[in-house]
Amino acid sequence: MLDLTEMFGEGWCVTLAPGSPAEVLGALGVVSAGEVSDGLERATVRLVNGAGGGVLLLGCHVAAGWSMAVELEGSTGWVGMDPAVLSALSSGGGIAVSACEDPNQLTVQLASDGAVLGWIDAVTGRRFGEDFGPLGEDLTAAGFPAPGEDEPSGAAAVLGPSQRAALAMRAATGIELDEEVFDGPWLGGISPLGA
Repeated sequence: MLDLTEMFGEGWCVTLAPGSPAEVLGALGVVSAGEVSDGLERATVRLVNGAGGGVLLLGCHVAAGWSMAVELEGSTGWVGMDPAVLSALSSGGGIAVSACEDPNQLTVQLASDGAVLGWIDAVTGRRFGEDFGPLGEDLTAAGFPAPGEDEPSGAAAVLGPSQRAALAMRAATGIELDEEVFDGPWLGGISPLGA
């Protein structure tokens, strides 16, 4: 299972949603997306140098009908964790999921059919929310305890927090993230939503 913290360090947000990279980036507030050949390198340089207004969001195709967005600039909040954004990404019967790590927390938010269902604390494996619907069964099968229960089981019990976040994303979407998908090609642009 991919370790996103090993890949990005302690500050990142990865979002999976239905649609093309341009559509997903548009829902995340990017007005004019274009090709970014040096995607992750450019995002890292912006992070180190504290560049400009807004945040650089990168998007790529990950599976038939699915795209991924990556953001590394979270000093003013993570665009992919905004409930209104996740709701919009999941509208029309879709599923959208964002995993995010700040230095003090690692969470996964899940949305379906235009509404945020709840979230998972990837450190403990516990989930929080009233009704996860069919996604709840998929999360339970992956080893995440049902609401009100405390201990993960199976794969969710033996993985580290970042890998547990990737597992939750896979349980919700069926998409297995691997290192190769982060090679691009990337579409990207600046979103004012994180500013």
